[in-house]
Amino acid sequence: MRFQDYEFNGTAYKCRIVTDKDDNDLVIASTKFLDALQPGRFDDENEGFASKEAEDIYDEIFFFTDESSLRLADEQLIEILKEDNEEWFN
Repeated sequence: MRFQDYEFNGTAYKCRIVTDKDDNDLVIASTKFLDALQPGRFDDENEGFASKEAEDIYDEIFFFTDESSLRLADEQLIEILKEDNEEWFN
């Protein structure tokens, strides 16, 4: 398992790194991190992002999932990711 830490508003968020079928690294983050990045409503003019920094971080994240899924083995996490992103892993 590979991890990358992101710090936002004084809190560190541990994200997983998985590799897609083309050997690209993809960042998988928790929905808790998503809530920090987008605490506002989606109908806000800035799409609810907490700041420009939050929007930039959001653009680096491939997928958001629950905390328990982030603790799964790579193979199990990739199976979850395939449900919505099959073309990235087959």
